[in-house]
Amino acid sequence: MKKLTFTFVAVAAMMMAACGNKQKAAEGSSDSTETFEERQIKAGMSVQLDSLTQCLLRLNPSKFYSVTPDGKINLSADEKKVTPDYLFIPEKLEGKLETLSAKYRALTVYYIDQKVAQQYEMNDMYSQAMQKLASEVNDPALKLIKDEEVTYNDKNFAETNKKLYKIEEENGRANFFWECAATAIVEQTFLLTQNQEKLLANFTDKDAEDITYRIALLVDAFEELSEYNPQLMQLLSVLQPLEKLNAISVDQLRQQLNDSKEEVAQSRKSLFEF
Repeated sequence: MKKLTFTFVAVAAMMMAACGNKQKAAEGSSDSTETFEERQIKAGMSVQLDSLTQCLLRLNPSKFYSVTPDGKINLSADEKKVTPDYLFIPEKLEGKLETLSAKYRALTVYYIDQKVAQQYEMNDMYSQAMQKLASEVNDPALKLIKDEEVTYNDKNFAETNKKLYKIEEENGRANFFWECAATAIVEQTFLLTQNQEKLLANFTDKDAEDITYRIALLVDAFEELSEYNPQLMQLLSVLQPLEKLNAISVDQLRQQLNDSKEEVAQSRKSLFEF
């Protein structure tokens, strides 16, 4: 995993890049009608999401872990002995994925947590579950990725995001894109609280300030967007603990993560309680 699990780039599409897309979703698409103000908020959120991603892409994974020449993370033998017990494995979410929104959120956390599990050489608990969910979701952007008509790299992610987001809008799926983005922020912040020593090792004070500032802007934007999209309202309580992340130094970020650790864990758990 070249960029750790700590990358937000187009999670609504990237998370399903290796999944199938064959069956029709059980639920209809969301209402695609929107006001000028709503479009402006979404445009601003897109810019902030791209900006946050760019900040994270600057971080060099080789300073977090030992990295092989092909960019894969290589944990030490001792590190692999202590496998994480905090990941969202499919078994934990049985019976909680009845709605289309919940399936999108599950795909997001599976994609992220699978990368962590792979680092520890854990048995693959995710691929089959992700393929099943992706076929049920039947997202219109999936086929483009699956057929490699759309690809990502560090330089083209913003342009590619816009292309795929337009497809999501045209098919009434824009709200699900934002649900996935919010889910990714919560899940990856949770992982950061669990792995501070490694994941903050290469942070500079500027990194801490830039990243938390952009997360705060996105949280504020979600609050504004929820006024126009009631189905996003429930995400606000999930995102609230992230409002405390406003660090101007790495030491301050460590303290804020420690102070909000329990709240972030509860928010992460609540992702599948609605």
